[in-house]
Amino acid sequence: MAATMGISVFGGYGMTVLADGETEIEFLYYADDTQKAIIESACAAYEESHPGIQIKQTVIPADGSITTTIATLASSNDLPDISYMAEADVIKYADAGLLYSLDDAITDGTIGEKLDSVTIRGKDGKIYGLGLSNQLMLLYYNKDIFDKYGVEYPSSSVEDAWDWDEFVDICKKLTIDEDGNTAADDGFDASRTTQYGVAFNSLYQFNYMWAAYANGGGIVSADGSEFLLDQDASLEGIQKIADLFNKDQVAPATTSSLVSSIGSADKAMISGDVAMYINGSWDLSNVINAKKEADVNYGVAVLPKMEKAVTMNAGGPAVMFNTTEHPEETLEFYAYMMDPERVTDILKTGAWLPNEASWYTDEAKIEKWASGENITEDAKEAILSYTNTEDAIAQWPVYYTANWADMMAVSDSVIDSVWTGDGSAAEILGGIMDEMKAAFEK
Repeated sequence: MAATMGISVFGGYGMTVLADGETEIEFLYYADDTQKAIIESACAAYEESHPGIQIKQTVIPADGSITTTIATLASSNDLPDISYMAEADVIKYADAGLLYSLDDAITDGTIGEKLDSVTIRGKDGKIYGLGLSNQLMLLYYNKDIFDKYGVEYPSSSVEDAWDWDEFVDICKKLTIDEDGNTAADDGFDASRTTQYGVAFNSLYQFNYMWAAYANGGGIVSADGSEFLLDQDASLEGIQKIADLFNKDQVAPATTSSLVSSIGSADKAMISGDVAMYINGSWDLSNVINAKKEADVNYGVAVLPKMEKAVTMNAGGPAVMFNTTEHPEETLEFYAYMMDPERVTDILKTGAWLPNEASWYTDEAKIEKWASGENITEDAKEAILSYTNTEDAIAQWPVYYTANWADMMAVSDSVIDSVWTGDGSAAEILGGIMDEMKAAFEK
């Protein structure tokens, strides 16, 4: 029996046999109301096709509380069978012996092979977590604002992405104060801004780290062997994000706090206070509300480029706890939720994107997820452009960096000072660089 966080590997409630002979699978996940309804529908479809199985769902807000929720359940010997999990926690719980290894299920075909960008391995090299979705950072924009000021729309093609200087210039044209001055005008008063050129829901890790890679640097090399944040190119890329707030004054103040980013793009578009909004592809399921509720015309584009055009993958993983009493039945449901073929209704909403490579190259499969009203033509083009362009997606290093949580505990303690302009990225992050490298190397 493996060592665990104070509980027996096989001692949790896991799946229990109900009085009427039905089997119950405990499924913990986070979602907003829109995604909750989508997942409830998928679970209901599974129950209908699998008589005798009940899926007991527990849903919490998408605000980072999944970490404390699971920790509480683990300490009380009350883990579910399947759960969403914060990326940085997968390796920790795998090391504790609480997660079910998925390697055999992938080898024998029970679970289809997934994109490397959504596959999480433990320190032992085994696979313990898979992303339900291949989430990507995208640029949402309000077409009505662009039309009003006669500004050309951003491209949905990686090849034609705006360069950074062009992006900043356009942000200035679309940042307006109470007197109608733009951020490009001498008389502009930033304290009286009524419309911003761009905004971020948050400056949590994946919301800004793509810039380090886009500028020719990074955080950690793709093979996990090299620390890259101390490179000039990495710090300069992060500084360009900070300059949007402090130097260019084209974005409202934002911090690194992880708040729910599901359902924020539609609110930004409806507000009319923001011309562009950087957030994840998960908001494709919500941004359509801007059109339905307020008749706002919106578009979806690729992020601006620096040295190159890059986005970042941030698809949340799901894990299977080996405390389950019936691993075969639990694994079957896990495989179902991981199979793009089984969850096309979810994919069509844009809440998830396919987690297998062939779903971005096979026209028949593309049609299955990119044909609904939520996946507009420009959104489809942006997603396919990223996924089919070499090196255009930087994997969030949390997926492959064993000591990521320790590294981020150091950087997260100071990163907001970069966003507020208390110092440059080189100064602020340079001050804790040795500590971060030590965490990476330990």
